[in-house]
Amino acid sequence: MLETVTMVLERAGKPMPAREIYAATCDLVGEPMLWKSVKAALARNVTGEHPRFRRVRRGVYQLARDVTRAVDI
Repeated sequence: MLETVTMVLERAGKPMPAREIYAATCDLVGEPMLWKSVKAALARNVTGEHPRFRRVRRGVYQLARDVTRAVDI
């Protein structure tokens, strides 16, 4: 699930609402996914030493490395 959510955000190239991430994940996999699995993948990976995602605001996420790239420019 984590890799699929990451791929969705990579393809988008911009912050996305969690519900849109969920819909894009289902489209990418080609079958319905559990909403709570997508939500958990996002929530579990916004903290720690090397977070994968950044919570932009309530319910909106982007790749953490996109934040670093934007700061470096």
